[in-house]
Amino acid sequence: MKNMTKRSFIIGLMLGVAAFTIPALSAADKKLLSEDELIVELAGPNEDKVANAMVQLEKRFPTGTKALPTIKKLLTDPREKVRRKAVRVLGVLHAEVDATDLKNITAMFKAANPLEVIDALKGLSGLKAESTIPEILPLLQSPTRNVVRDAIRAIASLGNKSHIPSIEPLLKHSDAAVKKDAADAIFALQKK
Repeated sequence: MKNMTKRSFIIGLMLGVAAFTIPALSAADKKLLSEDELIVELAGPNEDKVANAMVQLEKRFPTGTKALPTIKKLLTDPREKVRRKAVRVLGVLHAEVDATDLKNITAMFKAANPLEVIDALKGLSGLKAESTIPEILPLLQSPTRNVVRDAIRAIASLGNKSHIPSIEPLLKHSDAAVKKDAADAIFALQKK
């Protein structure tokens, strides 16, 4: 009986070591996907895999342009997570966008989730999107503090001195962070 218990313990210990070692080895053996393979991933049904593929394209192929047409199509994807990641990646990569792309991005301003609005504003800040300022200006009146803050930052990035009067009232906002962003934006716009 003692030998049986000892034997069971050793077998259990070996199985436990194998359980921890095998996944570690298989994770280490995974190869990184090529740019073309990541582009194929963008067409997948799993939103997490699609978003991860965009992150990988952004980080590993920041100067690549092959994925940009596909990422632009994802701006109108029915999955919020995919749309949000697409606009952020395009902004980070300073992608060339056209009027249709900008229209698809500003459509996100109507989203129920303020985080989607914020991601659209952050993405626009990295693009040549001065034409979207008229659509950004109403967001300065948003009840969501962070939407207001990112709208201020987007205007500071995209705008010019003529936009200062739209931001000045926010110097009297009840939120200290909004006031600071407004002051910073005015300072940046005065230098343009």
